[in-house]
Amino acid sequence: MFNFGKLKEKIYEIEKSNLIENGDKILLAFSGGPDSVFLYRILSFFQEKYSLELALMYVNHNLRHDVEKDLEFVKRFSEENGVQLYTESVNVNDYSSKNRKSTELAARELRYSALTEKADDVGYDKIATGHNLDDNVETFIFRLLRGTSIKGLKGIPEKRENIIRPILSFEKKEILDCLKANNEEYIKDYTNEQNDYTRNYIRNDIFPMFLRINPNFRRKIDELISEIKNKENGENKKADFVKYLEENDIEINRRKINRIYSNIFDEEGNIDKKGTREFDLGQNRFLRKEYGNIEIVKKNRNVGKSR
Repeated sequence: MFNFGKLKEKIYEIEKSNLIENGDKILLAFSGGPDSVFLYRILSFFQEKYSLELALMYVNHNLRHDVEKDLEFVKRFSEENGVQLYTESVNVNDYSSKNRKSTELAARELRYSALTEKADDVGYDKIATGHNLDDNVETFIFRLLRGTSIKGLKGIPEKRENIIRPILSFEKKEILDCLKANNEEYIKDYTNEQNDYTRNYIRNDIFPMFLRINPNFRRKIDELISEIKNKENGENKKADFVKYLEENDIEINRRKINRIYSNIFDEEGNIDKKGTREFDLGQNRFLRKEYGNIEIVKKNRNVGKSR
């Protein structure tokens, strides 16, 4: 049985994120690398409890001459673990040339397209990918250096539509150490050591410089990414609050809206559930916050209610 050791507590955090639900049919993007092997072990850990149906999908990008060795490993892994395996071959170089896209982007688009098509064909609810915390930090730095908006600095989403990323909070070192402790085999992709792609350069050359400044830089950047996400979520909920007032024909200036909002919601847009408060909106109406609910009241009659 796979032993997660000190990572057990973090693994239970995945349950709280609601990424997996009872009866889910999940198709795993499976390259045979450490991240996808670790991802499979985690989902297998929850398989019985949540009655999950798991399957693997290996996408051959036709970018390496020795890909047959990878395919052999993936097939053996599938057989030894009794899990369904699907394979697909795509021509990244041809797609890249025809569409004038980088090799990285072309591979990504073809991979997600193949995964989505297969999930639809065989009736899987979700697609799980093995993106980890290091990948998220790489994405942040890549976008920052290339130029992006605040929205672009949110990093990789933990969930987008039917795509889930359960190991996004795990550092690469944690994953490798856990696999080593369990004598778990996986494929080592030597192209990750080559700086042919921007992300490899960030990982192999820029990360070591950051490490000399702060050995914990990955966690610090991840915390910043989380803060950016929370801020944006708060702004979105604030926009919903303004819309709620407008729908109830409340006309007050932006300064007053901001004051009321900051007294009801926290920075992430969550309603303060403690006690009851009332705010004068003018026109003989006021907004009442009672525990987790807010409502607009006029002469003892509810006009609108929000939860």
